[in-house]
Amino acid sequence: MNLRHLLIALSCFAHAHAQEEATRSLTLDARLLNLPVCNGAPKQLVKLEVGGKKVREFEIEFTSEKKPEFYIFLDVTAWKGQSAILHGPAAVIAAIESGDEIKTSVPVYAETWRPQFHFTSMRGRLNDPNGLLHYDGEHHLFYQLHPYGVKSGSKSWGHAVSRDFLHWEELPIAIHAEGEGMMFSGSGVVDWKNTTGFQTGKEPPLVLIYTATGPPRDQRLAFSNDRGRTWTKYAGNPVLPEVAHNNRDPKVFWHEPTQLWVMILHCTEKGKKLPPIDPKDPTRKSGEFVFFTSPDLKQWKREGSVIGFAECPDLFPMKIEGTEKTKWIVHGGLGEYFVGDFDGRNFTRTSDLLHGPYGSAYYAGQNYSDMRDGRVVQQGWAKMGDNFFPGMPFAQMMNIPCEITLRNTGRGPRLVWQPVREIETLRAKHHAIAASVLNAQSDPLHDVQTPFFDLHAVIDVGTATEITFDLRGTPFVIDVKKQKLTSGKASMPMPIREGRLDLRLLSDHSLIEIFTDKGFKFGAFQHMPNAEARIAPKLTASGGEAKIVSLDVHELKSVWPISKKN
Repeated sequence: MNLRHLLIALSCFAHAHAQEEATRSLTLDARLLNLPVCNGAPKQLVKLEVGGKKVREFEIEFTSEKKPEFYIFLDVTAWKGQSAILHGPAAVIAAIESGDEIKTSVPVYAETWRPQFHFTSMRGRLNDPNGLLHYDGEHHLFYQLHPYGVKSGSKSWGHAVSRDFLHWEELPIAIHAEGEGMMFSGSGVVDWKNTTGFQTGKEPPLVLIYTATGPPRDQRLAFSNDRGRTWTKYAGNPVLPEVAHNNRDPKVFWHEPTQLWVMILHCTEKGKKLPPIDPKDPTRKSGEFVFFTSPDLKQWKREGSVIGFAECPDLFPMKIEGTEKTKWIVHGGLGEYFVGDFDGRNFTRTSDLLHGPYGSAYYAGQNYSDMRDGRVVQQGWAKMGDNFFPGMPFAQMMNIPCEITLRNTGRGPRLVWQPVREIETLRAKHHAIAASVLNAQSDPLHDVQTPFFDLHAVIDVGTATEITFDLRGTPFVIDVKKQKLTSGKASMPMPIREGRLDLRLLSDHSLIEIFTDKGFKFGAFQHMPNAEARIAPKLTASGGEAKIVSLDVHELKSVWPISKKN
């Protein structure tokens, strides 16, 4: 055997040895276990056993042949001081480190591509917002979380709280994926009347209603009596056994007129043919949303249904702006909605299918329950590909929370979106751009040396055929004739009223959100970070000249405890 063959043989032997199943005993004397991740490496199954019982099981991408790119953490506070056993490939469990802080070469929240005013998890991949609720000054954001890597994987419920929808404190995972399968989407409520009997102190219990994938796939409860800091899964789960092939994503609220809890649940029967939701587009898939009622969140009775949209339903009342008249909104994962009436058991449509947010980066929007100030606040997942945030220990982000209202139009009431007013508290340096001509050589925003800003522009389109914002190398092009903004394959309407564009644009790493037409049109767009592109946004007109009527840019401060450089 020559030297080359010997080295190959030794390498194969070492690799095979590293993959051998092994155990490692340790004392959980610190807050965290830091788990090494090598993106793209084979997934390795690891189990944590405490007191002879398996308490966590997860897969991480790891190989001993590469240096870890970053560390994911597992919070083991609940078993601090106890003896534990790790089971898994020898090389993986040997590389797991115990510590009170996250192991990292860059402070958490100071990473190169960390969004600065949109929520992201410290570590792992997030998606749909879940369980959004308000209690005693705190907004609770739960979300689908794969905590052991940055690609899609097993789902638990991450958890964060905020007092202003902007500055978030990430709390331990609320509901872990365990023997019930993955923890899919759902909702959260404050049980003010203690209908569940879960209350043990003076404060009402907070209750989460979620889908466990099993199989079978069913609906379950978890509750908290300490303001959401710890959660207990209800011993009587499931509260709603599987009722359809793909039943999922329960949204629950208290219906005061009937004194019952109402659940709207995505229940599309396998093979069941449904009429098209949009007669103008028969290729669009329909889904069935079914209503259930309960006196105590534990016993559920099936009621009516509505042909709706795939996944993540929401149902909520809204007063038409400036009136005392209330209408109900059925809302689906894509943001499309119906306006109608609801009697506690049945929904009657009074509108055609209506378009919600545009663009490529808004999904699964849900409203915060129990808001005490009368506002209706909705937050979505800024859905984007897993190739965003290259090299980062986190993936995906939430949209900016939006205050929504229902406003009368000549075609009936329609939803209006605006970013929550709290965002104005992040405003720092102000750039007021004087009225001026806009053409292909213009560069009115050259002094805005940050990618984090809140821009409001009113532009007289004049003879221009296109108005273009270039943001970190990504063009957002407004076609004046078509009254349409396009970026890549995504687009949104861009109405021009009396010859003028009027839009508001929020810019963060990888996400641009645009509000126009007095809030009737809202779009969210992903864009790949480009380290080589100039930081200052560029605004030009082509095909003719336009005119800046007003242009105000507010640089935005970071919401994170560690400020970062651009």
